[in-house]
Amino acid sequence: MSEAKLFEIFIDSLNFEVSEYLVEELTELQKDIINDATFILKDNIVGEVQSFGGSVKKNEEKFKEFMKNAETELEKDKYKEIKKKLKEYLKKLSELIIKTCVAIIPVKEMPWVDVVFRTFPRITYNDKVELLDNSIAYYGEIKCFIDRTTLYGKIKDQEPLFAPFTGNLDLGGYKLDASEKEPKSHLFPYISALINSLDSVITKNQLAKYHEEFQRHGDPICDFLMKDDELVKSMKKIITALESGRITSDIAVCSIAIPLPSDKKSIVLITDENQENLRFGNCFEALLKLSASCCQVPSQSHQEPTQSAPTAGPPGGGIRTPGGQELKSWTAEELASEAQKRLAAQPDLPTWSEEDLVKFAEERGSGIPEGMDVWKEEDLLELAEKRRRGGLNIPEWQPDQDMSECSSCGYSLRPGWKKCPVCDTPVGEKPSQEEEPKEPSKADQNEISEEELNSEEDTDS
Repeated sequence: MSEAKLFEIFIDSLNFEVSEYLVEELTELQKDIINDATFILKDNIVGEVQSFGGSVKKNEEKFKEFMKNAETELEKDKYKEIKKKLKEYLKKLSELIIKTCVAIIPVKEMPWVDVVFRTFPRITYNDKVELLDNSIAYYGEIKCFIDRTTLYGKIKDQEPLFAPFTGNLDLGGYKLDASEKEPKSHLFPYISALINSLDSVITKNQLAKYHEEFQRHGDPICDFLMKDDELVKSMKKIITALESGRITSDIAVCSIAIPLPSDKKSIVLITDENQENLRFGNCFEALLKLSASCCQVPSQSHQEPTQSAPTAGPPGGGIRTPGGQELKSWTAEELASEAQKRLAAQPDLPTWSEEDLVKFAEERGSGIPEGMDVWKEEDLLELAEKRRRGGLNIPEWQPDQDMSECSSCGYSLRPGWKKCPVCDTPVGEKPSQEEEPKEPSKADQNEISEEELNSEEDTDS
């Protein structure tokens, strides 16, 4: 098992929840962060801002008990290879708590009753254990119900995009109680699970699927949002985990809009991982424009259907898909009536008797699919012969009857050649007498025999 997976198992076993250590008394660091987060809203704040900051002093005994249990878990053999790094993780937990703060900001003339700000420090595990404290989030509940969960993110070397999300979010085991009376945006553990879900493989795959398989088009909500130039311009300013270098993958999701059917509202959330103070203004601006655009999205399923101009086709009740497309529905009587109309309009349509259908069924029952080639035995023998030759049907070679041979070297000569290209012998000329081999005469043969005989006598002597 990889070290990263063991690290994840260890963290999950601890069930650590930072919200258990939030108090109203803020440190100077937390006050500075809250001031930066609320400064851009100061002219629209109505009422008192509720602020909370992490403190190890709250539930101090519980924190000590938690650390004790973590040390016991750490002693298991499966963690021995990364025990040192896991101890570093435990040491950084108190710092993570201190750098966590949240503010509930009541506002006027905005899409929300209140907007919530929070920091989201993370302890990451790559080559080393590291605390990243630059991530922030703005979110709130808008007073309209979007049709489906919608994501925004970036893909490496591609333009950012909005994409629909289908199915269930990966909330890491967190269960949202629909009967909860408190606003969902005020549920700290729920928002934590929501932000963590943006890094989930399931969430990233939804973005990649809409980009690759659907060419970034087709969902009414996403199409509407992508046409809002001011919104797109603001969203591009957001620094995601892709630009910050927090992740190694090529996809990062930084925003999500979620319908809340029981409340007839929607949560809109945006995260920013910029190191600079610009992140406060950029993140809030993007949240404001995205929230306003979501309130203007047309064809939302909760709205009452409006009267439209008469359309061609049989009457029937309308059905609306999750994507907002309206489909027609028909009763059995209407379908039968439409069938009769088509039959009257096309009297030359072919018809089949019961005998024809039986015949067709028997032909199909032969086991040979319709349209498939059938071979005879002779054809199979011919194919076997071709395979024996390596799949090639090579004819036997025969000399070209239109070509002659050189009288000197035997090279094949094409019609019209005046001399052989090999030995330069003119075409049609016979070999010279010097080149013609001589047959030995009888006198020569007798002379050779006498010489051989004398040679043998000399050898015997």
